[in-house]
Amino acid sequence: MLFVMLVPFLLSTAQAQDESDQTAKTPDARTLSVQRKVDELFESGKFERAYFIYRNELAPVGDKYAQYMVGYMHLMGMGVEEDEVRASAWYRLAAERGYPEFVGVRKQVLGSLDEDELKRSDLAYIELRRQYGDLVLMMGQLHRDFDILSTPKTGSRLTRRGTTVTDVDPVMSVSMSGESYQRKAEYRFRSGLDYVTGALGIDRFSGQVTSKLLNDLDAQVEEHISQVDDR
Repeated sequence: MLFVMLVPFLLSTAQAQDESDQTAKTPDARTLSVQRKVDELFESGKFERAYFIYRNELAPVGDKYAQYMVGYMHLMGMGVEEDEVRASAWYRLAAERGYPEFVGVRKQVLGSLDEDELKRSDLAYIELRRQYGDLVLMMGQLHRDFDILSTPKTGSRLTRRGTTVTDVDPVMSVSMSGESYQRKAEYRFRSGLDYVTGALGIDRFSGQVTSKLLNDLDAQVEEHISQVDDR
């Protein structure tokens, strides 16, 4: 089966593609450690523990390989109850960036479902998109960066009068000047906005962004992900 044949090399393929994909964040040290651990658990046959980590630690942060593996384990009944419809929904989520390998698997599993199962797959997929889809995760990051950019920074540490204010980047867990932290958030914010507006097919925002604008964007994202067009 194609599903079985893909497992050994999909991880390296997805990671290589993520390096050039703006929807994928560079994993921090902790995430990389979790990825290595869960792959070792899977390879050693500890499927229930591997499923738990793929499903609850990696899939929710947009790890496409983990989302694929959750679907694979549902399809095969490895560490979780066998459920082809649930598997198809996870495969669809894993394929939303258009990676050819994931798209191929999605097409195959959807082709094996009857009409009633396809309808249930649609509903399950929409629900997963609302929680872990790229657009939803990106909007969450946009709101966090908006808060950073809208709040005057006083810094997390001031060692003595006249020294540089130091913040800690919560993603990379490294200290940097308050000014650098703000610049990084601004770049991430504008890049995220460009991604979301591009995915929605609307004009880019070049001026000042307000909380109302972000809320309006949330509504457009919700409308967009409620429609499925990947069959």
